[in-house]
Amino acid sequence: MPSVEPQGKLDQFFLLSQDLLCCIDFAGTLLSVNPTFESLLGYPAHALLGKPCGVVVEPRDHPVIEAALASLCRGEKVNTFDVCARTVEGQRIWLEVSASSGDQVIYVIARDVTRRKAVEKQLRRNQRLFRIAGETAHIGGWYMDLAVGLPIWSEEVCRLHDMPVGHQPTLDEALGFYTPRVQPRIRSVFTACCEQGVSFDEELEIVTRDGRRRWVRVIGRAVRDELGQIIQVQGSTQDITERKDTERQLTLLERSVESSTNGVVIVDAQRPDLPMVYVNAAFERITGYSRDDVLGRNCRFLQGVDTDPATLAQLRKGIEAQRDVHVVIRNYRRSGEPFWNDLYISPVRDEEGVVTHFIGAQNDITAQREYQAQLSHNANHDALTGLPNRLMLDQRLAQGCLLARRYHRYLAVLFIDLDDFKPINDTLGHEVGDFILREVAKRLEEELRPWDTVARFGGDEFIVLLPDLAQEDDVLQVVERLLTRVSAPYWYRGSELRITASIGIATDDGTIRAPRQLIQQADLAMYKAKRRGRNTFQWYTDELNRKVTERVSLRHALQQAIEQRQFELHYQPQIHHSGRVAGVEALIRWHHPERGNIPPGQFISLAEDTGQIIPISEWVLETACRDAMVLNAQSATPMTMAINVSPMQFQRPGFLDSVKNVLARSGLPPALLELELTEGVLMDSAEHTIQALKALRQLGVHIALDDFGTGFSSLSYLKRLPINKLKVDRSFVRDVATDSRDAAIVEGVVTMADKLGLEVLIEGVETAEQFHHLRMLQCDHFQGYYFARPMALSVLKHFLDSPSAATASAADPIS
Repeated sequence: MPSVEPQGKLDQFFLLSQDLLCCIDFAGTLLSVNPTFESLLGYPAHALLGKPCGVVVEPRDHPVIEAALASLCRGEKVNTFDVCARTVEGQRIWLEVSASSGDQVIYVIARDVTRRKAVEKQLRRNQRLFRIAGETAHIGGWYMDLAVGLPIWSEEVCRLHDMPVGHQPTLDEALGFYTPRVQPRIRSVFTACCEQGVSFDEELEIVTRDGRRRWVRVIGRAVRDELGQIIQVQGSTQDITERKDTERQLTLLERSVESSTNGVVIVDAQRPDLPMVYVNAAFERITGYSRDDVLGRNCRFLQGVDTDPATLAQLRKGIEAQRDVHVVIRNYRRSGEPFWNDLYISPVRDEEGVVTHFIGAQNDITAQREYQAQLSHNANHDALTGLPNRLMLDQRLAQGCLLARRYHRYLAVLFIDLDDFKPINDTLGHEVGDFILREVAKRLEEELRPWDTVARFGGDEFIVLLPDLAQEDDVLQVVERLLTRVSAPYWYRGSELRITASIGIATDDGTIRAPRQLIQQADLAMYKAKRRGRNTFQWYTDELNRKVTERVSLRHALQQAIEQRQFELHYQPQIHHSGRVAGVEALIRWHHPERGNIPPGQFISLAEDTGQIIPISEWVLETACRDAMVLNAQSATPMTMAINVSPMQFQRPGFLDSVKNVLARSGLPPALLELELTEGVLMDSAEHTIQALKALRQLGVHIALDDFGTGFSSLSYLKRLPINKLKVDRSFVRDVATDSRDAAIVEGVVTMADKLGLEVLIEGVETAEQFHHLRMLQCDHFQGYYFARPMALSVLKHFLDSPSAATASAADPIS
């Protein structure tokens, strides 16, 4: 019981109330407390009375009490408020306080609301958690009482639709947010839920107020009353746009992987033996295995006995190190067929960096490998014969020279050229020519050792390398076999063909430093074999090299002579049987600045081979015609200019026009120009030659057949040739006075020419005996040292003016 009682007797209510009751003065001092106050807080009354009421209240709530006291002192009414009290043991108790003022005192009623406060706190906590969860998962709640027909949206649902928080839409407005394509669906399922209680769970697309498209998952269910009647539909709406985007990307990725031409494999890195957990369609196509065949197995079943161990070791190391690895590995399809697999493997790591899977991307590069191999083969082999080409030949040649130098052995190089292959190509066609080349290549290979090399060098030329020979002469057995085998008959579509070969041989005992030089040496030797009659072989010698070197040097010098005009013409008189000078023959002379005089016999044939004879001949024709005009200007009788014409110059298109142009420029009458041709012009296109000669004769130019009797042309052409003169070769004149056969030949030619109406010129007359004998045969013209040597134009002028020229037939030889 309290020790101090208020005025009057305490009533029963004060003593028995379950609420805390106390009286305080306007200063807040406790005047009395009831038993519930003592029992609930644990303080005895004597410990409280006279103390400020705030002694049992937490300091943070003291401002609340002070504010209430101030209001009561001013006679204002105070609303109920909550404060937190402390028991004597320090326990917190929430009190709901009501206070009113009386006569000099304040009556206070406090109710214990600790449990309510705890519930409210938990409710607030739950609401906050729900709000956080909803905001995090983008899930909002909604419901609609069927009696009202208006949806109620949570804050999150409002945000999902970009509507103000607290917005309450109509049903049509709520459903109108869905895209037109899906509106029929949401209306259908919502109606079914309202009318039949059918729950729904749909993923649909909406258009927010600001026009953005979003995907939502909307779930709804019916709520029934005690009688089973549907009174409400409630549910949730979740923003799943992100998930849909992810799913779309995953779908796109999956379709991309499935449609990829590369095989894709995913293996589980956290299970023993790394089993495959996924393969795409390209993997099935490449390997021939289906998904059911391979899932759960290790990839090693694709390997075989021929799979490179070094590649497998590289693959294992990359997987063990959990790093990217790239290999090209030989795998096998289900059919057992091998294929080349260009394989990339990459680890897949989770958020903590742990490798969970390996992804393998494989590409079947078998066709590419075969194509590359074919390219490599084509780059090193001849397309027609399949033999090594020049590129591989150079490599093998360098290796052969190295072996010869290292092991003191011999390397032989054979240069093989088919004889008269061009006529086969030209007459029978390239198809036959290609057949011959392939057959020759096959025969050459069959006659060689496995480590020998036969290569096609070009056209109908082949190179054979014979390394590791103990003696130089060991090559002869091989050469003889090759010549015999190549010359054997070739059968093409039932027809027999024959061909031979010329072979040049060059050897190296390890001393040569430029391997390609061996091919050049063998080539020189081959040409020597050609000149020796073909279907044979020749060795390369230093003398052969010297001659070839000299020929190359001479050709260069000859070109310089053409460009620098180092030539000059000498003229040898031609004597009529009456003794007068009837004409001269133009003879070329070459005085080299360093080599001195070079005889025509040394350079004319070279000029014919190189084509340099054309500019030389054009110069001779131009110069001789110009000099002929000078000579005829001082001669009392017409004097003919005889000029040698090479077969190449004569056969050249435009030769007739060039003669016309020269005659026009020089002013020389055509009748004073005599062109000397050998029988060589008749060897090719005789009919064409005859027509060309007729054109020259029509022009008025004289034609002489030079070196008559030494050629092989038929005499039947002689009656058809439009020529003026025959020049009997000097070889029949040398012994004409002592050899009856030479005399008979000369006499026969003179008689035949007389019958054909042709003049005869005997050249090479060097002695009086020869001259007198020939004079008795009634020859028309003579030429030789007996009368005069070839001389320069200036000397010839003096000669023509001298008395000896008029009596050349009786005079001694003029030097």
